Amino acid sequence: MENLHPAQEIIFNIVSQIQNHHDFINYMNSNSQKTKQGQWIQQYFKNEPNLPITHNTIRVVELQNEYIPIKQHFHHILVHKQNVPNLCGYHATFNLIQCVQSIKYRIPPLIYDIAAFWTYVRRTQDFLRQYRSKYQLDSTTWPWRDSDIESGDFERSYLKSCLHAKPLFKTTFQNEIVQDVKYLVTNDTIFFQYGNVINGYNERVALQKKFDQFKEFKPSKNEELIQTYMLGVTNHWISFLAYKCVLGTQFIVMDSRNRDFFLWNSQQIRDFLQQDQLERPNRGQKPLNQFYLDLYEQGMKDLQQIITLLISWITGQTKLESYVSNQKIRVFLNPLIELLEVSQEEYLNLKFTNENAANLYQILALWSDQYRITVSEFIGNAIDISQINKALFLKSIELAQSALEFQTKNGLWNQQKQSPLHSIIKCLKIINQSI
Repeated sequence: MENLHPAQEIIFNIVSQIQNHHDFINYMNSNSQKTKQGQWIQQYFKNEPNLPITHNTIRVVELQNEYIPIKQHFHHILVHKQNVPNLCGYHATFNLIQCVQSIKYRIPPLIYDIAAFWTYVRRTQDFLRQYRSKYQLDSTTWPWRDSDIESGDFERSYLKSCLHAKPLFKTTFQNEIVQDVKYLVTNDTIFFQYGNVINGYNERVALQKKFDQFKEFKPSKNEELIQTYMLGVTNHWISFLAYKCVLGTQFIVMDSRNRDFFLWNSQQIRDFLQQDQLERPNRGQKPLNQFYLDLYEQGMKDLQQIITLLISWITGQTKLESYVSNQKIRVFLNPLIELLEVSQEEYLNLKFTNENAANLYQILALWSDQYRITVSEFIGNAIDISQINKALFLKSIELAQSALEFQTKNGLWNQQKQSPLHSIIKCLKIINQSI
């Protein structure tokens, strides 16, 4: 515990709350009927070792990926474990609110309090019904039917409604002076799926301003900054908090699944999912089909990636729009490599020859026909393109130009209008001027 971030109050408060909970669990186990002993603890530690409280509560995680070479550090905090489907959004907002209130008011967070969580869920659902009535939303269609509110996912529209009108949200995420300290608090949402930021351009511009604010903020004993993010990642909500005060900076991640998958590689993720498949019938659940297995695997990878990226954006190591731009350029470059059925290295060394020209032409003609509009939409969006993407992009121009020469030489396009190869080369050259 000695090496925790200097702003230790929130950490120590959480540990204290969880220790109290474990004491209660131990009491219940020792005083339950013999046939029921151990069930209380198993509800929260299914097949997981009951490690010492400091190990099982806070994990200091180091992450890096192909986009961010520098390791990012954050605290992954154990929370009240989610055991009911569809409630991850309630868990994420509850955890975020508890963290912010603990920092602002110097009170122990109820982040592991089961009763407090379920009270929050019911009150939020009551609020959503009142919100529906006040704003005359259609109670017969999704997501405002009673069944949606009571048993469905915590939809984006619910989050937007809570931020707009629910007093608990408004007071938690507002700027406030408490005991002579001014807390600047922001709240934003980031959507991330299959390696892509889903937020629109205007939202990304607003997010970048928040990132710049955090990097440039100079804390003092009378002013601190708390930035909170709801992360909608593939099929799951988690919460992220960035806190900056005179004692330092801290990043906190809270995920209602309470798993260590931030430290897992791809094979460990697949091994976990395979083992979970075997255990699902014992929990009264049906095994997942291949679509959902792939979805859950991608979701875990996306979570690792967005946390790494988010810290790099907040600290100014990289820019959000640069990442988006490098992802977008791959939208039309990756399919070309896949159509050619070669590795990335083989692609970079590929040349038109007498032996392969006809086959390469067919592939380039197909690619240009399918992706010329995608390429045209990328004009004006090339920002800080990475060296590898520049190389892949320049190769696409070279190959497309060779294909056009082959087409012209062999009279393969006799129509008066320009061929797709003409169109895509024109767009590629325009983009190249900005790269």
